Amino acid sequence: HFTALGDDLRARAAHCAAGGQPLRIWCSAASTGEEPYSLAMTAVEALGASARVEILASDIDTNVLATAERGVYGADSRGLGAERLRRHFQRGTGANEGRVRVRPELARLVRFATFNLVNGDWSRLGPPFDIVFCRNVMIYFDAATQRRVLQRMHGVLRPGGLLYVGHSENFSDARDLFRLRGKTIYERV
Repeated sequence: HFTALGDDLRARAAHCAAGGQPLRIWCSAASTGEEPYSLAMTAVEALGASARVEILASDIDTNVLATAERGVYGADSRGLGAERLRRHFQRGTGANEGRVRVRPELARLVRFATFNLVNGDWSRLGPPFDIVFCRNVMIYFDAATQRRVLQRMHGVLRPGGLLYVGHSENFSDARDLFRLRGKTIYERV
C-alpha cells in the first residue's frame, strides 16, 4: 500500500498545490500510531520535507491514541531500516536507551482524535479527504454496518479520492460507491 500511496501522493500534489489546499489523509483506525506515522514518512519521502499534508489519525480507544501521540517506540520493534530510523526518529539515551521518538517535523503532520466509525459525528471530520486508510477494521462489522460506514466514507472523500482497505476486505457489493483501482485500493465514484 505504501508504494502505491507514494505514487498517488506525487500525482495529487500538483493538483492540490494549484488550489492552495493541503493533501488530506485520514487514518481511521490509528491504534498506537505506527500506520499514521508510516503515512507521514511516505508523504515526506514522496513529496519532500515541506510536504503540504494533513493526516488525521483516529481510533475509538483513547489509551492507544495516548501511546500514538507520545510517538515513542522500541528501536527494534518498528521493522524500519536504519536510514528511516535515522531520518524520522530520535534515538533515546540514558534511561531511554533502546527507544526512539518520532521527530517533531514528522509528528507535526499528524493530528490524533478519538472517533467511532459506527456512531461518530462524521461532520466533525472537517473538509473532504483525498485518501482514507481503513485497513483490517471492516472485517469486524456485519454487512449492514459495513455498508453504512462505506456510505459515510464515500461522503467524506473528495470525488476520485481513494480508500485503502485490508487485504482480507472486499467491497465489490459497494460498486455504486467505490470502484476497485488496485489490490484493496478503491476509488470514490
